[in-house]
Amino acid sequence: MVRKCGSTKERLRFYDEVMRLRGLGLGYKRIARIMWEKYSVRLNPGMIYKWISGRHHPLGRCNRMVEGSGLAYVIGAWLGDGRLARDRRKYEYYVKLEVSDYDFAEEWGRRLAEALGRSKPYTPRWDNDLQRWVVKGSSALLYDLLKRAREGDPWILMPYLEKYPAEACRGSFDAEGSVNINRYQIEACNTNSRTIGLFEGLLGKLGIDCRMHKFRWDEFMKCPKTGKLYRRNSGSIMCLAIYGEENILRFAERVGFTIARKRAALMKLVRRYPGC
Repeated sequence: MVRKCGSTKERLRFYDEVMRLRGLGLGYKRIARIMWEKYSVRLNPGMIYKWISGRHHPLGRCNRMVEGSGLAYVIGAWLGDGRLARDRRKYEYYVKLEVSDYDFAEEWGRRLAEALGRSKPYTPRWDNDLQRWVVKGSSALLYDLLKRAREGDPWILMPYLEKYPAEACRGSFDAEGSVNINRYQIEACNTNSRTIGLFEGLLGKLGIDCRMHKFRWDEFMKCPKTGKLYRRNSGSIMCLAIYGEENILRFAERVGFTIARKRAALMKLVRRYPGC
């Protein structure tokens, strides 16, 4: 039987094999029998079911997530600018952020460390090819959670966000938000309407009213570095717009931005209102 806190590589290897066998359409008992015959490891069919359904992970406490404001910020930002990556040779599962603002990358690295119970922040590194700051951390649990949200329904993340709506929204608006001073408006855009709906609900918990708008955009986009044209994954984009003095001021007070340039634009907009 697999030890609860044995070799990380071994546990992840067994986990990957179970998921691969399930992908072939095999039942839980059949998978358990194959795992015994191939690896001499006894896995209960009930445990295999929990692995496959996402209710349990073989790493257990050896790869924990700390629910709190840090995790809420990390998830909110990841839903905008995040990536997932795997090193199959080392059995590493990476959660990544690739952004142009160093202060954003630095804050996300700090909050990611907090979310994963690590005392030392993750440090951003400059990537010449991407022309972006990249910060990443390894966590099979967080990787699996975000992968299921990306491939399925992002609303499965709500239990990790609803207790900390301000931090979750700040992460999202750091990633995708902007301030239109001339139109007296704050907005955030995403191609996934369910993701936009998720943050509409979280803003509502903070007493901030907003509106969702759908826009069509060009089928192709040009890479600013190479000039090459790429086909977009979606032909439309959803935007969440916040306007009206009360909502703008409430956003500034309860959410705000980590990124200095966005924070400055927000303060410039706030000063346009009498008495501010």
